[in-house]
Amino acid sequence: MKKFGEGVYHDSREQDSVEEVLKSLTLVMNACMVLFMQSGFALIEAGAVRAKNVTNILIKNLLDACVGALVYWACGFAFAFGKVAVKDYETGEYSSYSYANRFIGHKHFFLSYPDYKSPSLDNYPVRVFHGGSFYGEFFFNFVFAATATTIISGALAERVEFGAYLVYGIIASGFIQPVTVHWAWSNGWLVYPPESLKLPPAVWYRDYAGGGNVHAVGGIAALVSCIFIGPRLGRFSAKTGEKVHIPGHSTPLTCLGAFILFIGFLSMVLGHGQSVAQGVTNLTLGGAASGLTSMMIVNLEPKVVDWWKYTIRKTNRSRVIKPRTFWSFLVLVDATLAGMVSMCAGCDVLEPWGAVIIGIIVGFAFYYVEHFLIHMKVDDPVGSVAVHLVGGVIGVLLAPVFAKKEHEYSWIHWKGCDYDCVSDSVNSTCLYSTSFAGDASEGKRALHPNWQNGDCLYTPFHQFAWQLVGILAILSWTIVCCIPLFFLLWKLRVLRVDADTEVRGIDIAYHGEPAYPIAAQGHGWDNEGEFSVSNLTDGKTGGGRRDVKALLNPHEAESWEGMNPEAGLVALAIAYREKYYKNPYANGICDGMEATIAPTLVLSTEF
Repeated sequence: MKKFGEGVYHDSREQDSVEEVLKSLTLVMNACMVLFMQSGFALIEAGAVRAKNVTNILIKNLLDACVGALVYWACGFAFAFGKVAVKDYETGEYSSYSYANRFIGHKHFFLSYPDYKSPSLDNYPVRVFHGGSFYGEFFFNFVFAATATTIISGALAERVEFGAYLVYGIIASGFIQPVTVHWAWSNGWLVYPPESLKLPPAVWYRDYAGGGNVHAVGGIAALVSCIFIGPRLGRFSAKTGEKVHIPGHSTPLTCLGAFILFIGFLSMVLGHGQSVAQGVTNLTLGGAASGLTSMMIVNLEPKVVDWWKYTIRKTNRSRVIKPRTFWSFLVLVDATLAGMVSMCAGCDVLEPWGAVIIGIIVGFAFYYVEHFLIHMKVDDPVGSVAVHLVGGVIGVLLAPVFAKKEHEYSWIHWKGCDYDCVSDSVNSTCLYSTSFAGDASEGKRALHPNWQNGDCLYTPFHQFAWQLVGILAILSWTIVCCIPLFFLLWKLRVLRVDADTEVRGIDIAYHGEPAYPIAAQGHGWDNEGEFSVSNLTDGKTGGGRRDVKALLNPHEAESWEGMNPEAGLVALAIAYREKYYKNPYANGICDGMEATIAPTLVLSTEF
């Protein structure tokens, strides 16, 4: 009797070490948690919009994952990581790094040539950590691309055409974001600067978890799209230009989505496998500092303005009214997310107190950028621009400033080249450091990172400059791609839904599926809590299935003679759209525009 597995041929190339298996398993598990961030985005956006558009929000977020997977499989992964290193099965080693194409990858279309591994290999310059298998790397980077794409969903909420959003999702997941990944996380020109620039050896673009090529890409795309599509109807008064508050329908959904995103951010760091504990610590500290800072500004700013105006400047009050202040939950949520976004670029190298300082800076920046966008009539329902663009840019720029002492590009710990030498004074031996020596037994000496040919390299300043070049390049690339795309969609009149659909709601018009059907909410109870069966049936079917007609206006029952009472929600949705999405009066909050979002529904009170 053969033992289990006996006689089965295993190619030696399929044998993976335990370490490789664990790396891939860790990467895939954390990628699953990052993919779960899609549900966090969906809940935050659903809670921030009105009930008539919730289904549209949910389907767009699910669409990002589905479309993103296929597009990233077809070309996104190829553009991001195509042809970086090749395994030689004769020797079992990987070829050394080559500058095949610093702008865009050109292998692995449809995940072909899996033997061409991702850049986590022997003899490959260790500048960006990749610790998984070929397919593990694909899955992990796909969820990052989907995250970058879905950022724009909230910015365009309640007014974007479904088809236009689909077009953007395909281009963003398959081309715009992968190119920036190639620059920063593969073998692109940012992570391996051209030799002609003669930058110090320790200087290259550093972005640990996607502050630039995930969040900044999504944030700047959201800004461009908001400018092209314009604000929601009724967001700004047609007479005065003042903002009109349009509240979301569910704060609890927003809260739940925020907590899911918090966990997802931690998983983005865990997936990289290096400095895990330090990364999650800095993420937590930065997010907390940013959220509390913005919430305090919201509460204290009116008091400070009032104190300055009437106490310091002695301005006479026209009436005795104290400023009304709030502790804003929504500001706390968005500012905390902005702080965590700012940690993505440098959470593995930052001092913990540096993370707190960056969080405070982001808290101020988030609050005032949000107000500036409103002043410029840019309508961003969920704050995508202020959260992801502001947080991503600040995080990328300040990561080298507050880096730990062991990193030679740290600003706060840099005292000049003289102090980095092992000798007390600058001389020929000062150019070398025992900490960078090769084999001490052979008497080898390595050049100190801050010195080259006897010249001080000023590494921290070069590092900051290269970070600035990198983030400007990423933003410019995204803008150059998004402007023609949204201009074309706008010119073809397919970017925005028509005004009637926007006022009545996208859910029923485009999907036929309201998020909160009236039929599911319960009717037929009188004031004393007694159920009236006769109000829900025609008197012949007894206590059988509810008649759809009874849930509508019973005084116009003859209008529904042709409707099948067993048709369920489909018939009810049709009834909503064709009969009850009418507002016979204007409520005045939007300058005469019909702004009622719920159907006019008259129930019988005659029992």
